[in-house]
Amino acid sequence: MVIDMIADALGRRMPRLYRVARPPWRLLMRFLARPTYAGYWERRRDFAYYAEAIRLARVYAPAGRAVIDVGANETEVLGELDWFERRVALDLHYIATQPGAETVVTDFMDYESRAGFDLVLCLQVLEHVRDPVAFARKLLATGRTVIVSVPYKWPAGLIADHLHDPVDEAKLKLWTGHEPTETSIVSDEGKERLLAVYVT
Repeated sequence: MVIDMIADALGRRMPRLYRVARPPWRLLMRFLARPTYAGYWERRRDFAYYAEAIRLARVYAPAGRAVIDVGANETEVLGELDWFERRVALDLHYIATQPGAETVVTDFMDYESRAGFDLVLCLQVLEHVRDPVAFARKLLATGRTVIVSVPYKWPAGLIADHLHDPVDEAKLKLWTGHEPTETSIVSDEGKERLLAVYVT
């Protein structure tokens, strides 16, 4: 956690140094400190919920021009959405630049976009935010199609920084104020995730 805070501060204050230092740091962590170390995206890139989010994006926004990934962290899911002309990765903490994508470091609740989005992604974020109702409703106001994923019925206390577990369809409807257009449930490493699509 301390290392993450240092990396975040370095990324904000010296982004060029961060980009240069990040690859050798990962190699060092793998070689010396943690033989099984892999970065966030390397550990998760093959998770089924990413593939499902991409599939849903192709179904519901096949001709989309602008997409935003809210709470992108280090994921590179936007790279799979290459038919979008404008791709925006937004996170509260510093994230490295991605090829073909804009990077925005801010609190989503403070974010103002001059142009709307055809697709809004918010994958595994709502369970972390203090006010999921305001956050979810801003997601729906930000784009024409919104795809959300949340941990599905994970027990309270399983993950320390999940503030709202367990989450199910009823809780997600309470947060968004809407019935989803489509839902699906996928499983990764024995844990289920609920994906919901909202077409506004």
